[in-house]
Amino acid sequence: MEKFKTQKRRGRRRSVSFDPNHNYVEKSVEEYLKSGGTIKRIERINGSYENFVSISEANGSADDFLMEG
Repeated sequence: MEKFKTQKRRGRRRSVSFDPNHNYVEKSVEEYLKSGGTIKRIERINGSYENFVSISEANGSADDFLMEG
């Protein structure tokens, strides 16, 4: 009768949480601006969420650039 070795099960790897530091953000901004991106400062508006979202939608290109990566 043959004996089989049981294989040890490897635990699931934990995903590394994304916690960018100031240097990472600064480098990302530099790269974004070098590639032709623009950054628009958004002032706080005392108003509804709909106003905030309508202004924030313009930042989608920055998000797309950073997520390509």
